[in-house]
Amino acid sequence: MCNAICECLKCPGKVICCCCSCACKMLLSIVFSALLMVVVIGLIVYFTVFYHKDKNTDEVQKQVAQLTPIVKRSIRDYFNKEY
Repeated sequence: MCNAICECLKCPGKVICCCCSCACKMLLSIVFSALLMVVVIGLIVYFTVFYHKDKNTDEVQKQVAQLTPIVKRSIRDYFNKEY
């Protein structure tokens, strides 16, 4: 009889342990996913706002003027394709 009570007490312990490990894994995955998102957003902000800030604006304008027709032409060609 005493052994049956001991076995009944082990089962909830195993369930609680399983749930705790699952919850721990899920919590860690959420935390690391959020951390990864912060890193990605930080890199996007850095490269769009701060990178090449010290460049000469004339040089940037020249590059933009040089690439604009190419981009327009490639976009126009992309949408004019027949599939």
